[in-house]
This record gives sequence, C-alpha cells and structure tokens, in this order.
Amino acid sequence: MDAVFQFFFKYKWFLFEKGKLSFESAFPGWMLLALAAACGGGALFLYRSHLNAAKEASFSWRRLPLPLLRTSILLCLLVALLRPSLHVATLLPRENIAALLLDDSSSMTIQDAGGRSRLDALKQFLDPNQGSFLADVEKKFRTRTFRFSRHAQKLDSPQALQADGTGTSLESALDDVLKELDAAPLASIVLFTDGADNRSKNLLAVLNKLQSRKIAVHVCALGHPEIEKDIELIQASAPQTVLPESITTAVASLRSNGYAGRNVVLEVREGGKLVQSKPVALIRNNDIQTVELNLASKGKGLKSYTVSVAVQPGEPIQRNNAQTVLLNIEDSRPKILYLEGAPRWEFKFIRAAIEPDKNLQLMTLLRTSGNKFYRQGVESEDNLAAGFPATKEDLFQYKGLILGSIEASFFSADQLKMISDFASERGGGFIMLGGKNSFDAGKYAATPVADVLPVVLGQTQASASFMLEPVKFRLTPHGRSHLATRLAIDESANEKRWNALPQLEDYNLISSAKPGATVLALGSDSRRNLVLLATHRYGRGRAAALMTSNSWAWQMEMPHEDDSHEVFWRQTLRWLAGSAPDQVDLTLDRNAIPEGEVVTLAAEVNDPAFTKLNDAQVTAAITPPSGKAAELPLHWSVKKDGLYQGDFRPGEQGTYRVVVTAVRQGKEVGKSERFFTVTDSNLEFFSAGQNRELLQRIASETGGRYYTLANARQLPEDMTYVERPNSVPQILPLWDMPILFILLCSLLSAEWAWRKREELA
Repeated sequence: MDAVFQFFFKYKWFLFEKGKLSFESAFPGWMLLALAAACGGGALFLYRSHLNAAKEASFSWRRLPLPLLRTSILLCLLVALLRPSLHVATLLPRENIAALLLDDSSSMTIQDAGGRSRLDALKQFLDPNQGSFLADVEKKFRTRTFRFSRHAQKLDSPQALQADGTGTSLESALDDVLKELDAAPLASIVLFTDGADNRSKNLLAVLNKLQSRKIAVHVCALGHPEIEKDIELIQASAPQTVLPESITTAVASLRSNGYAGRNVVLEVREGGKLVQSKPVALIRNNDIQTVELNLASKGKGLKSYTVSVAVQPGEPIQRNNAQTVLLNIEDSRPKILYLEGAPRWEFKFIRAAIEPDKNLQLMTLLRTSGNKFYRQGVESEDNLAAGFPATKEDLFQYKGLILGSIEASFFSADQLKMISDFASERGGGFIMLGGKNSFDAGKYAATPVADVLPVVLGQTQASASFMLEPVKFRLTPHGRSHLATRLAIDESANEKRWNALPQLEDYNLISSAKPGATVLALGSDSRRNLVLLATHRYGRGRAAALMTSNSWAWQMEMPHEDDSHEVFWRQTLRWLAGSAPDQVDLTLDRNAIPEGEVVTLAAEVNDPAFTKLNDAQVTAAITPPSGKAAELPLHWSVKKDGLYQGDFRPGEQGTYRVVVTAVRQGKEVGKSERFFTVTDSNLEFFSAGQNRELLQRIASETGGRYYTLANARQLPEDMTYVERPNSVPQILPLWDMPILFILLCSLLSAEWAWRKREELA
C-alpha cells in the first residue's frame, strides 16, 4: 500500500503525516483565489455560445461538463505553477546515533520464518554479505548495537546472537539503552523482536520517557502473529496442601491452534511413572479449555507431578506442552465440631465412618436432655464442657462445623451470627444435615444460618418440610466430578458406585438452590424434583447442605465390604475443612517458578478470633535445595489488613521449603509451611506468536513505524525524517507529483472525448 501511495504522490505517506504542506509561489493568497475564479469564469465565457446552441430552445445541460473540465485542467496547471511543497525535518548524516536493539531470547529459536528460526532470519537480514541494511543505517547514523532478553547488553556483531535468554523485558531493554546513551544524541531505536514480552511490569513509563526525549522506536517484527500448529499447556495447579488418602483435583488449562477436534491424552506422571491420564478433545483454535484431573494423595510429604500433552505431528514448539505441579500431602488433623440435637442412627454412623481416619479429628456434642451433652473425641476435660462454644475464639479453633437435627431456637442470637462468621470470616467449612429439626423444619429461615446455606429456605411450612418418603440420590453432572461425592478416581466407576446405592427413606423438602450454588445431587419422587446435596462458597469458607438423615442406609443396606458410606463422609469432611486457613496462612503466587523469576510470599496473620493483625513481626525461613536456609522479613502491606508480603529471587533449581513465623508482643501467633520448585524456564515458548498489537503500539506511541523483514530495507531512509534539536528543515517539491500529471492527462482526454461526442472537436 505504501508503494502505491508513493507511486502517485512521489513520497511515502509517513512524510505527509510528519510534514507540512505549503506553496512556494510568491503570489499572495487572495491573488491565487482571484486567479482561480478568473479561470472558471473564462471557461464559461468561451463556451457560452456552445451552451446556448441554436438547435436547442433552452440552455444545453449536456455541454455543461465542457467548461467544468476546462476549469479543472486550468486549476491543475495552476496548482503546479504555485509550486506545492512538503516541509519536513531531517537529520544530517552521521550527527546522530541509532541504537539497534536485537532480541536474543529463547523464543527466537522458534522456526516459523520459512523453515528457518527467527534468529537465523534476523542474522541473514543483518549479514553484510546478504544485504546492505547495516551499511545504509551507518551512512546516515552512528550506530550502537545491543542484544537483550531481560536486559540490554552491548553487542559487537549480530552474528554473535545465541537466543539463550530465559525471559523478555522490552521495558528493561529500552530503559537500559536510554541510560547507556543518556548524554548522547540518540535519535532512534530500531527494535528487532517478536514482541514476546513476558517480564515487563510498567512498559508505559518507559514509552513516556521516549516520548519526552523525542526518541522514535522503529519496530522490525519477527515471526508470525499466530503459530499455525501448537498446543500450549498454559497452567496446571492443585491445592497447596491435602490430607493423606484424599482424592484431590489438579486443574490444567490448554490452548491449541491447528488441531481443533483432535483427541489428545493429558497425562500426569510422578518421577516418570504414569499415575493418571485423561482423553481430551481439543476445541476451536485459540480458545482456552480447562481439564480436571483427579489424584489420589497417597503417602506423606511433598509430591512433584508433571502434567503434559504429547507433542503432535507438525508442532514446532515442544517446550510448552508440560507443567510441573507440587502437592504437599500434609499429615495434619483438622478439628471438626459436630453438634447433634438428639441420638439418632445418622450420628452413630457418621462417627463410625470418621473414627478410623487418622487425619480427621471429629469432636461431637450430642444433646441428651435439656442443656446436657454427651461429649466424644474431646481433647481435654474442659473442652466443650459448657456445650456449644459461646465465643469466636472457642468456635474458630475448628476448621469444620456440622449441625445435625437441632432447632434454631437452641442457639442464642450471638451464636447464630458466629456460625455465619465461622464460614465468612474464619474461612471454615459448614454443613447442615437433614432431620426433623433441620432447615425449615428447624425454623432457620429468618436466622443468619440461612445466609450461609446454599439452598433457599422459607418456601415450605415447618410442619410439612420433613418427609418420610423414599427418594433416590442421583448425582448431577457437577456431582459426578466433585470431590465431596468422589467415591472412586475414575468418573465412570464413581457413577456406577453411586447408582448401586439404595434409596433414602427421608428428606427435607428443598426445591431451590441459591444463585451461584452448585447442586451435586437431586432426588425425584412422583410429585417434585428435590435438591438433596448442594454447596457454595460463602465469604472465605465453604458451605454445604445435605437434605437427609438417612445416609446411614448406604452402610446398612450394602454388603459389608462396600465402603461407600465411609468414603463419602471422609471425602466430604476433608473437602469441607481442607481449605480453612490457619491463623498464619502463607500463600505463594505460584508453586512452580521458572528459573530467574521472583516468587512473591504473602502471609495473612490473624488472632484466635480471626481479626487481622497489623502489628506482628513476620519472618520467612527459606531453605533451598542445597540446604542453607535464609531469612526474609515480610512487611505489612498497607493495602490490606493482616497481609504481610515479600519477594524472593531463588538462586538455584530444585525444591524450596518456606516456613513463615508470626510473633506478636513476644508470643508466637502461628506458623505456616509451603513449598515451591524452580525449574528450567520455558516462559518464552508460551504465547510465542509475534505480538503485533504490542509492537505497533510501541512504534505508534513513540513516533516510529512498524516493519517486518519484508519491508525493513526502507527503514534507514525513513529514520532520517525526525524532529530533533539538531534537525534541519528540508523542502520536498510536490509540483511534479505523478498524480497531478495523471489527473491532467485524464481531464484533457475526458474533455476531448466529450467535445467529440457533442460534435465540437
């Protein structure tokens, strides 16, 4: 398009953008307008006799184009005689510096440049034996050459590029050049890159610096904007900690191009051994799809898994097909409080299911009469001696809370509010079980507990809400994959086990779940559809509702070797309490860190009532693979109460252990332990297509232009037209533009043809 414009208008379009149009004629403007008017009037006068032809009774409209064409011809000649010109600023040869900034990151090894790598294409373009680009630049500028990935470094020759950088920061590279040539007459930066910028944090600030110094960045883009055939495993994650013998879920995010509809296999390996696989049908190009993989957390301690997709035929990039996932199987015993209003079979069988589990500490309060309770599983003589906790400090020591069949009037208003806060503020897991004093039957509709529940209360009268009728427990699509209802790792085996379980003999009548809630199981009888199991997030915690008191039938009516009832309750309570934080809770922005990256540590510190503490002393002890621990103080973030942060740059590959300790007023508040691993950086091979949008923006905002290798040979000439303190004005004549000659010839030909038609030639 530029070539077509230059053919007609003599110069390139960007010169018209940068320059100012003017006429070099010495005649004043009013005289030019008068001359133009005279030309038009003269043409009409000369053609007056033809316009009033004798053979026509009135004015001849058909001959009106003749004076208009003649007028246009005279105006074209007049424009040429007025000597139109373009005023531009230009640089004197060799008085300014042009910096050549060459991308030397790993993404330059990608072979999408006609069978060659991007690096090979760049080297060939800059090779003096293959072309004159460098020589043309050096005729007009003093050049300085830099290589860059994370930072810019001086480079003797483009042929020394190795494409071994593990990350790209256009922000740092441009800023490094500005600092290096701070006092020098730097006019332009020529940036050769694919734009795979994965390290910049505030590129806009550097672009503003370039604008203020009037330094144009001309971009020569490498690589195709889209990799024709590629599968990216963008991310893989799993819970930071999980209890032994639990089933947990790793989540993988895929993006593919050129393989839509193809079936691939997503594999999970531990130490090279295949532990899980799942077939995946790839969706349409460039759409992200999420895949869940179930893992059985066997053993104890830290486990490292590799999640991968096999390289497909024709796929040029292989290093973006895998991700590392860490899973810390933590041998802990979260405390769960279970309150039941009266002795019943459900209470007995739940206790029996959980009692053998060494990683769940179930403490139960069974009301025997009035305000008297039978305590089981308590830690000490005075533990729960007064019944249900009366303060947040007492209740919030638990990570899970189960309410059985007990009426709302049993609790004080403060206790009902505490149950709500247990989930929303403390982040605990809460579940209500069905029964004749649960849900609407227990008159919870107007209490804070109703807010916590994932189902809608108040739609049924209390007296008619508990039904002694048979109903089949049927998993929804969400229930087939949810951890709480996972009886087996394999989904088909899981569904088969559920279908084999006997029907329930009672339920609380609930027909609606709240917006955003997940219904895991429905029941149906002859009259209605019923919600039997639902969950949702509530504040920081989780809440669930099981609308039956008859799950014990899954134990009593099945063969003795069937453990579905035990597995259900262990999985449910592990899931319920598994996400509840401790008083000191450390989170990492990632648990698999590419080499050279910074890991951010963030610790939340609370008192026993889970009120945020801003006056603690928080320290992270970081143990690298070599074993020599280092301490890093974490500082309170003013952006959020109770949050302490710090950045750490690992110095070696392998697994790191981080233990955060919080101390307040000389007393330890708590500790939190996490792990992360440092691996070879493959960051350069994700989103590896040319980032055209970013590169065009850089060029546009700094007054430069965007090129590819196909048209970059015109860049040395284009770079000279820039306004700098030492620029000189240049006048480019436009009177001899081809467009004027073509227009004049066209108008003369049209006039002759019209005269011929009107028999005037």
